[in-house]
Amino acid sequence: MPKAIKLTDFGNPDVLQWADVPLPQPSEGQIRVKVKAAGVRPTDLALRSGRLKAFSLQPNAVLGFEVAGTVDAVGPGVNGAQVGDEVAALLFDLGGYAEYAVASMWVEKPPSVPWAAAASLPASAEAAAGVVR
Repeated sequence: MPKAIKLTDFGNPDVLQWADVPLPQPSEGQIRVKVKAAGVRPTDLALRSGRLKAFSLQPNAVLGFEVAGTVDAVGPGVNGAQVGDEVAALLFDLGGYAEYAVASMWVEKPPSVPWAAAASLPASAEAAAGVVR
């Protein structure tokens, strides 16, 4: 069974717990990523602490909006990605602090970019787009 870091309560980092989770399955237009690196952004910290109320978190939520890894499954209707591709992905439904994550939005990871840096690409792109808007 795969593992993920679950949010057991709001507070300091000790509320995060490494635990078994079901293997997520990609739906229409989604890929599943075997995570090599996950981004940790200020939004994750605000969610964990309980300061950010904009998201309705389920019990035992898995935080993480961005990951980098290898595609290991492709859902129906996916074009432009196949098993084995290296990608960076933005996760609108969270779930990045895990061994596997499901994504609807991703880009190819440049070969010269290390995994940890690739995991930060989605947030950087999102911030840049926000500034341009």
